[in-house]
Amino acid sequence: MPGVVKRLSAGTVCYGLYANPKSGNQGSIVRDGEVAGWDLHPGGGPDVYDTSEEVLASYLYRYNGLAYAIAFAGLRPTDARAVVGPRDVWVELPQRDYWED
Repeated sequence: MPGVVKRLSAGTVCYGLYANPKSGNQGSIVRDGEVAGWDLHPGGGPDVYDTSEEVLASYLYRYNGLAYAIAFAGLRPTDARAVVGPRDVWVELPQRDYWED
């Protein structure tokens, strides 16, 4: 949801990933509160307008949207715990409309 990733990306880059069981992974890129890409398909094939780095990532992380999102954001996990758990903490967001800013 744009309202969440805009806040999370303050001063950095955020790759939002929604694993949609019906249509596949959907992603968004937000840099310092500004949406840079929306309705993306991480782990899918390269797009005609992709940079050479994005094309390489599309092949390296094909069919693995989570790995693509982690690499795109520049994260380098030291182990698999961030993906397979256990989680450090769950955070419940307050009630509001996160589709808005």
